Amino acid sequence: MSGDSRTSSGLLAAALLLLGGGHSSAPPTPEIYSYSVTREFMTMPDGVKLAVTWWRPTAKDSGETFPVLLELLPYRKDDSFYARDFPLYSYFASHGFLMAKVDIRGTGGSEGRLPEREYSDQELADALEIIKQIARSPRSNGNVGMWGISWGGFNALQVAMLRPPALKAIVALHASDDLYHDDIHYIDGALHVDWYALQIDHENALPRTPDYQLDSAYFRDRFEAEPWIFTYLRHSVDGPWWRKHALRWNYSAIQIPTYFIGGLLDGYRDTPIRALDQLKAPIKVEIGPWNHAWPDDGDPGPNYEWRARVVEWWNHWLRGKPTSLLDEPRLLVYVRDSVRPDPQLAMTPGAWRLEDWPIARARWDTLALLPDNRLGALDRASTSRDSAMIALRYLAGFGVTAGDWWGEPTGDMRRDDAGSLVWDGPVLNESLEVIGLPNVRLRVTAGAPLATWTARLEDIFPDGSVALVAGGLLNGTQARSSENPERMRPGEAYDLTIPLHFTTWTYRPGHRMRVSVSNAQFPMIWPTPYPMTSVVHLATAKSVLEVPVIPPATTREVSLPSPEPRQERPDVKDIEVPGVPSQVVTYDPLQGINSVEWKFGYAWTIGSTRYDNSERELYETNESNPAASSFLGVEVHRIRRTGRDLRLETTIDIQSDSTAFHVRVLRRISEKGKLVRQKEFKESIRREFH
Repeated sequence: MSGDSRTSSGLLAAALLLLGGGHSSAPPTPEIYSYSVTREFMTMPDGVKLAVTWWRPTAKDSGETFPVLLELLPYRKDDSFYARDFPLYSYFASHGFLMAKVDIRGTGGSEGRLPEREYSDQELADALEIIKQIARSPRSNGNVGMWGISWGGFNALQVAMLRPPALKAIVALHASDDLYHDDIHYIDGALHVDWYALQIDHENALPRTPDYQLDSAYFRDRFEAEPWIFTYLRHSVDGPWWRKHALRWNYSAIQIPTYFIGGLLDGYRDTPIRALDQLKAPIKVEIGPWNHAWPDDGDPGPNYEWRARVVEWWNHWLRGKPTSLLDEPRLLVYVRDSVRPDPQLAMTPGAWRLEDWPIARARWDTLALLPDNRLGALDRASTSRDSAMIALRYLAGFGVTAGDWWGEPTGDMRRDDAGSLVWDGPVLNESLEVIGLPNVRLRVTAGAPLATWTARLEDIFPDGSVALVAGGLLNGTQARSSENPERMRPGEAYDLTIPLHFTTWTYRPGHRMRVSVSNAQFPMIWPTPYPMTSVVHLATAKSVLEVPVIPPATTREVSLPSPEPRQERPDVKDIEVPGVPSQVVTYDPLQGINSVEWKFGYAWTIGSTRYDNSERELYETNESNPAASSFLGVEVHRIRRTGRDLRLETTIDIQSDSTAFHVRVLRRISEKGKLVRQKEFKESIRREFH
């Protein structure tokens, strides 16, 4: 995945961005440069020309040179990300960095055929060549940094693993080290069809900027290129295809300084913590309260000026200047206070904390899931009946409150808990602070060969409302191995470990801890096909919650730079689109059908060109026949300029039964209201482990 939170001039940008840092003293006042912006091309060894936008600081002295910062994306720097880039690139260019923004081949303004997947061998080979060329460019001091959020963070990590000599340091925001388990195709190893799948396959089929020509190269290299949704559905099992470029399986490959920024409401928040455990190179990690967004303006706050801290990082590693960042503990983390469930949460109560990792004073508390639906001490479990069991009915349409991935502020979790088994702890007499990755361990007997096991750690307020603290899930077929999955055998007992994602939380007196377990997390996870009732075995010390508790201690005060005003492009104007975004959740009790529908819309102008974008995603599942689940996504782009009126429409329709996913993608491109070409892609893909 990649990008920025959904922005007016970056539809796909909606899927992709954001984050920043903390400081114990004010950073030095940086020198400010004027700069120029030009669009050019870089020629690859095979002759393909890649579009690059240069942001060049104006030298103050003859012979002055600058470090180069590279961001390499497929997100169309000349239209979709045109407005997004300005406050970022203007900031770094004005602080004396030579900025290069490159469209991946086959996307945006670049030539060539669209690669067959994200983070392809071709993309990484191009990155190595780009770094070689930009390191030798006029005004470069020969030192290159690579940076980005989401996709840009992903490929920064993967390129660093290849060790190009000129690449001296990287900054990765909201990026994953595990392309199978911790990306948006198979969340926690279970099938996830994200709205991003529609967005990326749609934008991949847009014509080249700046002329939008519908020529033979366009149809051959983009419009008729197979949509990536087929590729990811075919590769449904973890293994070499996923792990080849994934950092999690080769941490020793990175030997340069790496700065991670994550968010407590972002789906990729575990990667920075694993990196603290594994990376031997210099590392800085900052994890704030945001979702998949930049730290200076991401939701929910509080925010800070991450760009100022990153400038210090780059100045140190690319210019040799001193920095106080390296005097801090490696982890800056926002410790959340107990906050009421609110999907519109704007500000998270809590405090910034500088910690060494692992936190030496942490302890692990283990609580048993007891037959009376209570969380209790293990000694109580050991004296209970060993044969205690509790039935878990599979309700395929439950899980909506938790959202479409393990991110975003959530509402009251009681609706999801109504389709789950829950265990509640005693009322707390004192505060309890959690920082880390909890686990839920279960001994279960599955009611069907395919079963997803989802677990949530929650906070029950005195008035009964319930907030999500952390969540995670396990594809039951991967209980013993993700690379060699096996269908579960009904009637056989399995010991499962469900890792929950990294969290911080402070339980307050009068509150209670809750564990919620179910077989559904709709629409985040595609429903498994068989109606079933499973069994959770209790009172065996095999079904427990393990939670990392942090005792109080004197901690270092943290003072962070306040967000600076973002500069906006003067030639861009956002246009309000009434009625979006919207979400509608529907349950038809007569048909037993649960549905979730999202709608988004954006409109903006760049100079005299107007862009209109709309999208709709509809998820449905059938409670009595969950095999019959579906996804329908429709996205439309309209581009209007003097003498041109282009319209691209993409439809993705996925229908499942008990044996296969039936996938249909339709592309239609029109000019001035007349259909120019359409292309249909269809395939039935076997479902074996999802």
